[in-house]
Amino acid sequence: MTTIVLGGGITGLLAAWHLQGRGEAVEVWEAETQLGGWVQTLPWNGEDGRPGRVEKGPQGILVRADSPADKLFRQLELPLESPGKGARWVGKKGRLIPVPAHPVGLITSDLMRWSTKFRMFLEPFQPVRPAEPEEGLSAFIARRAGPGMAEELLPAMVAGILATPPHVLSIDAIPMLRKWESYGSLFNGVRKSGISHLMVPKGGMGALPLRLAERLATVRSGLRAHSLEALPGHRWRVNGHGHSAEADRVILALPAFEAASLVAPHAKASADALSSIPYTSVKLWHSRHAPLPPFDDGFGFLIDPPSGRPYLGTLVPSWIDKGCAPQGQMQLRSFIGDSTIWEDPRPDEAKDWAWVEARLKQWLPGLGAPLQTREELSPNAIPRAEMGHRARVRTAVEALPAGIEWLSNARFGPGVRDVIEGLEAWVTER
Repeated sequence: MTTIVLGGGITGLLAAWHLQGRGEAVEVWEAETQLGGWVQTLPWNGEDGRPGRVEKGPQGILVRADSPADKLFRQLELPLESPGKGARWVGKKGRLIPVPAHPVGLITSDLMRWSTKFRMFLEPFQPVRPAEPEEGLSAFIARRAGPGMAEELLPAMVAGILATPPHVLSIDAIPMLRKWESYGSLFNGVRKSGISHLMVPKGGMGALPLRLAERLATVRSGLRAHSLEALPGHRWRVNGHGHSAEADRVILALPAFEAASLVAPHAKASADALSSIPYTSVKLWHSRHAPLPPFDDGFGFLIDPPSGRPYLGTLVPSWIDKGCAPQGQMQLRSFIGDSTIWEDPRPDEAKDWAWVEARLKQWLPGLGAPLQTREELSPNAIPRAEMGHRARVRTAVEALPAGIEWLSNARFGPGVRDVIEGLEAWVTER
């Protein structure tokens, strides 16, 4: 069996690694010169030349002992480093409220009303609902933990993860929630699945795709596929710019909209389903400052949407990954969501550094002037699993012709952990 994988992001590289491990001949084509897709660690030296870095995509990965992610990093001999247990906050009604490290701490927390807290602790006694039909994310949380939780805490949590309001999303946007409910309740699911810890590969998240590429026989960067040709016996020819190759199978490890253009001449129903999957764009502002206790020693803060939209929150990468910033500096990463999604009251207002700094000062009045700033645009960075996502994915997969497969974080879940677990299940079924 010969396979061509189109897409050198985490999904494509990991799929190729699994197949190569089964003895298949695999080659990966990546359109860009750099591998990793959104999972890249980019250099950003200090003003004095001291080394530093920023993440293009996720800052870290949640890992639990003996999970697929844990096993993968051990197999790749890629060390993981933990920042430890840092403070987290949610910005609501003009102040930052600490997020308790343990659920019991929610009893005295100002994050939610007393009625919301009481209803939340009744979650283990709620009946389990079948996975079908598809359920909205907000409706799922309201059913399990109460409407108060869905209204008072969920929006900030989801904004910081998916950059999208939860009321437009399907439960499939966070696949782990359905898995936890299968244990009888979310509390039981978390307890029985094991506690996950935030981890960072040595050298940053971009070390993961680079290590995978090192273990693969053939990876071609800077080679974009522009068409597929069907051959006898369900074989395929992939045509790139200046290069063509034939294979028994082609895996489209691409965003849905890119996969759609390649399969459209061969599978209209699949292409239509792929084209209908929306994606969310995000703008990031990185900045470095003099340390500001206690925020320099914590994960960061998320903003309750009514208090910030489209400003979604700020992480502290210099705490998460000690190699991000030159020693003695605090590095921040601030997220600005899509104005059309977040009902931005001033959508035409430039979201430049001055705009971001003014909002940072609202929550961190003691923050000093930046030593450095850096803007990053992330167009179509996150697949948006809106209601009906399950049917769109099912059609996209089932309507593909023989010899073509589509693998993507839009199929398995948006996070790196979702992709790792989804691909392990996928390769086991082969």
